Amino acid sequence: MFEDGISEMLASIESRGYYECKQVVSSKTAERLRAYMDTQYEQDQFKKAGVGKGASLVINESIRKDSILWIEREPKNELVADYASFVSELIPQLNRHFFLPLKDKELMYAIYEKGSFYKKHRDRFIGNQHRFFTVVLYLTDWQEGDGGELVIYKDDTQIKVTPTAGTFIIFMSEMEHEVLPALARRYSITGWVTDVPIGLTFL
Repeated sequence: MFEDGISEMLASIESRGYYECKQVVSSKTAERLRAYMDTQYEQDQFKKAGVGKGASLVINESIRKDSILWIEREPKNELVADYASFVSELIPQLNRHFFLPLKDKELMYAIYEKGSFYKKHRDRFIGNQHRFFTVVLYLTDWQEGDGGELVIYKDDTQIKVTPTAGTFIIFMSEMEHEVLPALARRYSITGWVTDVPIGLTFL
C-alpha cells in the first residue's frame, strides 16, 4: 500500500519508535469499510473490550469503553483481506531490519462511540511480551472537534495522531499511548505484529 515508503517506515520506527502515513486507503475504501463495520455492529457482533488477559480479563469502563470484533485469519471482506495481506507483508521487512523473530499478526475492528476512550496503557507488558508492533488503520470521516485522537508518549513528548480515514500508524507496542474521548463515532482496524502464531497471545 506504500511500497515506496518501506525504507522511510523502518527508519522512522528506528529513530522515533513510530511511523505515520496518510491515505494508505482511499476515502471510498474507508467509507465501504465503515459501512461493513456498521452492519456487523448493528447485528451485535461487536463486544465490549476488556482489560487484562486470560482468566483475569475484565470489562472496566473506567479504563476503556470501546467495542471490538476480532478479524478471522481469512477475512471474508475483500477489502479487509487486502489490508491483512499488507500487514503480513510488513513482517519480513521488520524482521530483517530489526533482527526480530516476528511470525504473525492479529487484527480487530474497533468502534468508539461518543464519550468512549482508552486511558494510557502499553500493548506490550509483563505477562504479555508477544506484541512487538501496534498497527492501526483509521477509517473515521474525522472532522475538527470530533476527538478520539491517539496520543503516543515518548520521553517528555506527546505525539497526537488524528484518526482521519486512510491514516495508518505503526509504533512499538511497548510505548505508552491512549485514545482521547471520542466526540463522534470513531472507526479503526487495530492490530499487533507478534512473535507467536495468532491465537497464542493473551487473547
